[in-house]
Amino acid sequence: MKKVIILTILIGTILALFIYKITYHEEMTILALGDGLARGMTAYDVEGYGYNDYLRDYFEEKSILRDFIKDFATSDETSESLLKKINQNEKLSSTNLTIQQAINKAKIITLGIGMDELNNLKKIQSKNVDKYLENFEKIIKNIKIYNKNKLYVISLYPTKKLTNNLIKEINTSLEKIAIDNDCYFIDISEIDQKKEFYFNDKSYYLNYKGHKYISDLIIKIN
Repeated sequence: MKKVIILTILIGTILALFIYKITYHEEMTILALGDGLARGMTAYDVEGYGYNDYLRDYFEEKSILRDFIKDFATSDETSESLLKKINQNEKLSSTNLTIQQAINKAKIITLGIGMDELNNLKKIQSKNVDKYLENFEKIIKNIKIYNKNKLYVISLYPTKKLTNNLIKEINTSLEKIAIDNDCYFIDISEIDQKKEFYFNDKSYYLNYKGHKYISDLIIKIN
């Protein structure tokens, strides 16, 4: 009888552990880094619903979202200013959370930087691209110091200033940096071909459909 009781307890414990293992989902903290695209800026210079917001919704619906940190992503952010922000450990005045703390606790980080920086130049020269790529690699390496979790790098896409050939050249370099540093590269370089993703042809910023498209690509490989 004693052996039966012990066996029953053992089976019950194993069963409970098995159920816990298949039903447990670790809560996610999402950190969004980048410029106006990451922020969800629209053609009308107001913030809209961006790909990071859709990503937040996805994990929220699964009831596994712990925190969503978007305030370190700012419109017109450059690779140089973001690198400085990380190196100087910028703090949010609203919460006193530092960017290094945010990086450290995130399970998922998205990085979309470069669209504002390059499109805001009067003329894009090779030295601008070289500096951007140099800063970008430093940003990735610095993030990886504090966090080895999933980092999604969002590619650039063609605009009136960023030609198809230039985009291909830049994205090839971005992808190599991402892969070399164990990051996921999200290629959205053909998004410009989908006119339904834009409010108008005067701005390179996307509408909600374009942002939903990006979030779906991230979710697909998550």
